[in-house]
Amino acid sequence: MTLKRGRIRKSLLRKGFVEESKTKHLRYRFYYKDFRTSLCTTVSRGSDNYNISDYLLSQMARQCRLSVGDFRKLIECSISENGYYAIVK
Repeated sequence: MTLKRGRIRKSLLRKGFVEESKTKHLRYRFYYKDFRTSLCTTVSRGSDNYNISDYLLSQMARQCRLSVGDFRKLIECSISENGYYAIVK
């Protein structure tokens, strides 16, 4: 099941990720209580209505050190910022 790029970007920003601009892609780095962590994922630039495929979702989940199911929960707001930090800690 695919997810919209705009939904992923907005959800990551609500969960403590900060957008860092790169040349072709946008990098989202996780900050916990104003401390920079090594956790980050990359999203390509473009229309927010673009669907992200299951393969790319699995790659993003791996970058965030989550299973695909947990990554979907993070995007759907079932996992909070503190919950995410507890999982990856």
